[in-house]
Amino acid sequence: MSGLSAGSADSKAVQQLSTDFAKLRKELTDATNFLPPYNQRQCELQLKEVEGSLEKLRTAAAPKPKFAFKRKAVPSVQSPLPTASPASRDAPEKAVVVTSSNATPSTGVTISGRSHEFIDLSSLPPSVSATDLIISDLDHCVLYMLPRPGLEDDTARDVRITALHARNVRNSVLIMPMIEGSALLHDVSQCVLALGCHQYRMHTSTQTDVYISLASNPVIEHCKEIRFANYPRFLQRAGDEYPSTLTVQDFSHIRPTPSPNWSILPEDAVSPEEHWPKPGVADNIDVDLVLQRLLPSSRG
Repeated sequence: MSGLSAGSADSKAVQQLSTDFAKLRKELTDATNFLPPYNQRQCELQLKEVEGSLEKLRTAAAPKPKFAFKRKAVPSVQSPLPTASPASRDAPEKAVVVTSSNATPSTGVTISGRSHEFIDLSSLPPSVSATDLIISDLDHCVLYMLPRPGLEDDTARDVRITALHARNVRNSVLIMPMIEGSALLHDVSQCVLALGCHQYRMHTSTQTDVYISLASNPVIEHCKEIRFANYPRFLQRAGDEYPSTLTVQDFSHIRPTPSPNWSILPEDAVSPEEHWPKPGVADNIDVDLVLQRLLPSSRG
């Protein structure tokens, strides 16, 4: 990278550096189980510096636009655009799209901009059987990504979630299956999460209960009032493995003293089975009732 910075950046060389950087980040992810928190934090900071330098190289290697004088366009008479029907104007936007973005590591399904809704597997494209799930801008929602075998529609299918990326989720309940890869969450507030994954990282979040199955140590950073419990048995599916660990690493608290930012969810605060949505119930789910039962009313 230093050599390319001193000379002219080559697009092929930058592409190779990008591949090497992705491998390096994966190696750090795999080393989470045995690296001390301080060392992990230092490695993360170094990776951020490398990523910033790599982004500058990408910009330098991008082809430069050719300068040319442009003739001022003569205004022309345009036919009026078709007017949207009242139904289409009033309908709220519900983003459920297959998308690829530089902000996420791979192509996946995005669920965004939802409020006061129950969201299940029927919200995913029918052709999807395995995907990264990208969630953003949810408020007062119940997201249920487990199959519902009692129903004769898309909710009965089993979709493999390969990774989870969530940002800006408020006052919501997220119920996930065992995720094959990692779960990365930003800006989650006053929520309940139930999930299993290979790696769990949470940033800038607060007042959230996490029911989790995880073989490695969950990592939090810039978080407050996060409570952890084991993934509920009644949500577990036959054939899946559900390892458990409650040794949380707080990158914002690297002292040897216990972190004040997280705790174990007390047994008397664990939500009973009857408060969770039932997988085979065909009736409409009362979102407000589920939120009232599951979201913590007070912090212990």
